[in-house]
Amino acid sequence: MKNNEHEFNQLLSAIIKTTHFVKTEVIQTLWSGYGEIARFETVEPDLDKFSNGPDMTFVVKHINPPVIQQHPRGWSGTISHQRKLASYDVEAEFYQHWANKTKPFCALPQFIGQASLSQSCLSSKMIVMSDLDREGFPTRLTTVSAENSKICLRWLARFHALNMQHDPLDNWPNKLWPIGTYWHLATRAKEFDAMEKGPLKDAAVELDKRLNNCRYKTLVHGDAKIANFCFSNDLAHVAAVDFQYIGGGCGIKDVVYFLGSCLDETTLERQFEQLIDDYFTELHTALCLFQSAFSRREIEKEWRPLVNIAWADFERFLAGWAPLHAKRTTFSHRLTVAAIATLNK
Repeated sequence: MKNNEHEFNQLLSAIIKTTHFVKTEVIQTLWSGYGEIARFETVEPDLDKFSNGPDMTFVVKHINPPVIQQHPRGWSGTISHQRKLASYDVEAEFYQHWANKTKPFCALPQFIGQASLSQSCLSSKMIVMSDLDREGFPTRLTTVSAENSKICLRWLARFHALNMQHDPLDNWPNKLWPIGTYWHLATRAKEFDAMEKGPLKDAAVELDKRLNNCRYKTLVHGDAKIANFCFSNDLAHVAAVDFQYIGGGCGIKDVVYFLGSCLDETTLERQFEQLIDDYFTELHTALCLFQSAFSRREIEKEWRPLVNIAWADFERFLAGWAPLHAKRTTFSHRLTVAAIATLNK
């Protein structure tokens, strides 16, 4: 254990160019016990770490998989383990080669460095990034109002507009997931097998095909739940984190997943269609801002009919992964039934 800690400190020192740092806080543990995210602070050697002397805070995502994998919902296994390991490689790739170019337009952590740890585990690594709390995004939420959700829709719209593609080449996006999101059908065979027989299971392949065959694609965050957004204190600005499942796809997948993550059923019943309209308005604005060559009307024409399809696709995942999940509501069922009905037209 001491050897592991020594190697960790050596590699971190090389990245931040100083040996004078302390861990001040564990922000959270990673899913299924695969490590932790912690806040660190540099300290001047002659100053007490609690003084008002010069300091810099930064965040380290330390991936350190357990010897025995235990999934909270019982979905452990080799496939799940390998998917998680690949997701951390993808995230490191995104932070190193995409994030700093994205940051001026869509707030997210700045990449500082990464390293692999050899002594503890071949799959152990660290990703070092800037501290969003220090950059003005200290607030975390579990739910938001429909009005406050719009700032996240703006972030998603800008991110999608910035990375828009039309009939992208086969190697795009290089070294990220070819298909973004953690729940898409090709990676969830066990969950599909666990689904009850019925219209949704029968429609699963076609739902997946409709989403993946769209001609306009972008980078989708892939896990754009409310927990992965960091807000300013006045909730007027937002940054995003956790890019493990970033990859190519239809931006609407991010939008419906986000709205389902933070709004209750009553709010969704009343506000969902308006919020979808708000997203497309923000997407049009962002495409203009970035002087995109792509047609705003053509993108919306293709993506808007996929709203219910994307919702039903995530419902398909839940139906196998956690059939009694609280997100499986009357509203969710209604959109899913509507999506399946369109497949036969």
